[in-house]
Amino acid sequence: MATGSMEKKTRRSNRRTEPPGEMPPGFLDLRAAVAPAAERLGLDVFLVGGAVRDMVEGRLPSGAWDLVVMGRTGSGAKALAGELSVLWKWREPVSFQRFGTYLVSGPAGPVEISQCGLRSDLTPEADDPLVRDALTRDFTLNALYVKLAPVPAGERGTEVLDPTGRGRKDLDARVLRTPSPAGPIITDDPARILRAARLASTHGYRTSASLSREAKRLVRLLTGISRERVREEMDRLLLGEKPSNGLARLARWGAFEVLMPEIHRMVGFRQRTPHHYPDLFRHTMRVVDRTRPDLTLRWAALLHDCGKPETRSEDGEVDRYLGHESVGAELAAGLLARLRSSKRVTREVTELIRLHMVHYSPQWSDRAVRRFMARCGDSLPLLLELLEADARSMRLRAGKLAALAELRRRVEAMGRIMPPARCPIDGQRVMALLGIGPGPEVGKAKAILSEAVTEGRIGPDPEEAESYLLREWKGPGERRP
Repeated sequence: MATGSMEKKTRRSNRRTEPPGEMPPGFLDLRAAVAPAAERLGLDVFLVGGAVRDMVEGRLPSGAWDLVVMGRTGSGAKALAGELSVLWKWREPVSFQRFGTYLVSGPAGPVEISQCGLRSDLTPEADDPLVRDALTRDFTLNALYVKLAPVPAGERGTEVLDPTGRGRKDLDARVLRTPSPAGPIITDDPARILRAARLASTHGYRTSASLSREAKRLVRLLTGISRERVREEMDRLLLGEKPSNGLARLARWGAFEVLMPEIHRMVGFRQRTPHHYPDLFRHTMRVVDRTRPDLTLRWAALLHDCGKPETRSEDGEVDRYLGHESVGAELAAGLLARLRSSKRVTREVTELIRLHMVHYSPQWSDRAVRRFMARCGDSLPLLLELLEADARSMRLRAGKLAALAELRRRVEAMGRIMPPARCPIDGQRVMALLGIGPGPEVGKAKAILSEAVTEGRIGPDPEEAESYLLREWKGPGERRP
């Protein structure tokens, strides 16, 4: 867009409206701290980005507060960060020199402070510095600003500025569009590809044709993104209102092929079974959408069938996937470790995947139910949720759902009579005893011990449990005859 027309639109749209309803307490606390400091330092300070967008939509802002500073010839952000760190009795501000950005934290939460003109490598032509800053933002609906200045008595002081002239329109239309040509915006920070998919999941936004086209063309740039940033965006995407909105975009743009081949192999994979819809990845997205927003549960839903492409065998008119749960657990453990997920999440996700092939029938005895409960241990509640979401995503679901409902009733009744036994030794001791590392094998070994306690073959004594495990354990996934 030409600079002249942009400036005309800016004059018409800089003061569009105020956010609806009451301001969130975090915003009021932030303004109360920042406005006096900005006035003392002679700075213009604006709140920008997701917090303003969420306030306009009536949502509670989440994540860090994003401030942009104008003034003091490039040193304003540093000066404001120093003032706030003293006020909030925080440590020295964390500095990101390349971007001219500083991180501090206070009562309102983490605050990122950037210097206008230093935050991005993009240098759009515009006389108004606020317009220049807006044109380097990721999306127009994130290029909305609120000036943090002292508020006269009786005024709210929360007017929303829209320097691009498109932010409010795109927010009303719920579309992600870049304020400048999408290619340079993505090249400036390729993680914006992941962010677009995440916002499609968490907020239900659509993506403009130009953004989708450039995301697909430039997806290879994601190889330069740190694993921690990839994991953070994926975690937030999976906790969204409808994760499939984001997952489908990442698949279409080729992001999984670049970053997560374990997931990419499911995209377009055709499975010939009477119970499943043919496309494995579409089935997987249905399962994810049908789980509640729990991080462990949703990662397990996303990866529960990732072992199928490696284990398929043909059996006449249908395919078999024998052992895909064990292969999938290993693949999931590798992927989550590569993304620097926590050990707890990695352990719990892989355990759910390893356990998810449950073929319950009413012929199960009470002893069989107790053994099932012992084998699952602490994973049992989430496993039942995963199994139910998986069943609801199948073609022939009625019988499977009825069987799972009966299994849940029996488990709950059994739990009231006799709670499931605990493994007498912890995972660290299992690894030391067997000479294995973290992974699904630890869960298998603990299940052997829990089952033995349930059936009365051993008691809760740790030394007795260790001896029993050494007798029973042959190797990965196997027992001694």
